[in-house]
Amino acid sequence: MMTREIRIIPLSEMPAFVGALMQGHKVLAPTRNDDGLCVFAWLAAPEQADWTCGIPQVPPKQAFLPRTEILFTYHREKGRETITPPPAPEPQIALGLHPCDVQAVKVLDAVFSAEPSPDQPYLARRAATTLIGRGFTEQDPLVFCRELGIDPMDNRDCDAFLVPLAGGQAEHTTSRMALEILTDKGVALRLAYDGFPKAGVEDLAAIAEARKQSAARGVPLLDMAVIQRRLENIFNSDLWNRIHEPCVGCGACAFLCPTCHCFDIQEEVMGQDGARVRVWDTCQFDLFTRHASGHNPRLSQKERSRQRIMHKFSYGVGKFHIPFCVGCGRCIAVCPAHNDVRQILKEISDFK
Repeated sequence: MMTREIRIIPLSEMPAFVGALMQGHKVLAPTRNDDGLCVFAWLAAPEQADWTCGIPQVPPKQAFLPRTEILFTYHREKGRETITPPPAPEPQIALGLHPCDVQAVKVLDAVFSAEPSPDQPYLARRAATTLIGRGFTEQDPLVFCRELGIDPMDNRDCDAFLVPLAGGQAEHTTSRMALEILTDKGVALRLAYDGFPKAGVEDLAAIAEARKQSAARGVPLLDMAVIQRRLENIFNSDLWNRIHEPCVGCGACAFLCPTCHCFDIQEEVMGQDGARVRVWDTCQFDLFTRHASGHNPRLSQKERSRQRIMHKFSYGVGKFHIPFCVGCGRCIAVCPAHNDVRQILKEISDFK
C-alpha cells in the first residue's frame, strides 16, 4: 500500500490529535474501564484513549456490528403499517487497531458483503468508518497472530496507521507516533494531523528499522491447508469428546472474538409500535439452534464446540479463503475452563 505522507506526533500531543478526530466523528479507541481492563470503547473525551494498552480485551467489533442494532421501527394501525428505517450511520473512526483486529474487519467485510444477500446496515456503517491501525513492537504471550501470517507492524487494509517510535534518552519507550496516511479516507483527516511535522530522514529510518525488527521475529506459520484437510476428515472423530469436555458453554470466547458474527433477530413491541432488532448471539448457546418444535441439531456442547472450530478453520477458509481466527488470544485469556485454541489446533494437526 502506497504511503501518501507521514506525520510525527509526540505522545504528549496525542490527546490533541484525538480531540481533532472527534470533531465530526465518533471515535472508538482503546481505553481502561473502571476495573482497569483495557477495552475498545467510544470516547467521551480525547484523554480517555490509552496508548499503554496491548490488545484490548473487548474488540472493536461493536463499531461495525453493534451489540444491539435497530434494523427498522414500525407503527401499526388498522389496515396499515408504517415502516421507518434507522437514521444513516454517523461518520466514525476506529482508532488504534492491532493488525490482527484489522484482519478481523476483513473477515466481517467478507461475510457481510457476500452475495446474494449483502448486509446493507453493515455496509453502510463500514463505508462511514475510517480505520486507523497501530503497530506493536511487543507481543502478549497469548497472542499468536504471527503464526497466522499477521505481522504486528503491518499497515495493510488501514486508512492510516500509527507506528510507535522511541526517542531521546528512553530508547525503548514510545515517545512519538508516526502517522502514516494511506488512503483517501486517511487524507480526509488532514485537519487533525496537518499541524504536526512531516517525517524527516531519521524518522523514516526509525520506521523502517521497526518494521525490519518485527519481520525478523518471524515464527513457523500454522499450515491452514493441513488443518482444513484434517477437519474435513474428523467430523465424527472421538477427538471432539476431549476437545469439548472442559467447555462450559458460557460464550465468552464468542462475545470477545473480533470475528464471531452470529446474531439473533428479535421483535420489541409496545402497543401499536415496535422495532426489529439484531443482537449478538453465539453458536455456543443451546438456544441458538433449537427449533420451535423443540428439536436441536446441536444437542450437546460437543456439537457446539465442534461447530466453532469448524467454522473458524474449515468453513470460513473454504468459502472465503480466509481463516475466521486472527490469533488475538482473547478467547484464551477469558476462558474460565482454560481452553487454549492453540492446543486444539495442535491436536487437530497431529491427529492421525
